[in-house]
Amino acid sequence: MAVRTHTRKKVEMLVERPLLKRVLEVVKTSGARRYTVLPALEGRGLDGAWQDGQPVDAQHMVQVVVLTNEAKADAILEGMGALLETWPGVVCASDIQVLRPERFT
Repeated sequence: MAVRTHTRKKVEMLVERPLLKRVLEVVKTSGARRYTVLPALEGRGLDGAWQDGQPVDAQHMVQVVVLTNEAKADAILEGMGALLETWPGVVCASDIQVLRPERFT
């Protein structure tokens, strides 16, 4: 028996921890109901590598992941565009396949 999947959007945002509250407001304003916040341990960006112990260390970076529909993902991207004019961060969106589409509306 074939498994039926449904297309949804995944929006991922990597931001400094002080921006988290504003990012979550963007998510909530979009109408998206579910999200996950993860600690970012280390990485490499335009200014080189970052990790624990540096001025903007890893415990100050978080990743927010939202699985939702296309309209809400677009609203999140629009809201994040405004935030990224004054704050550093990375935002990306991708198409994903989910098994229970009613959970990601």
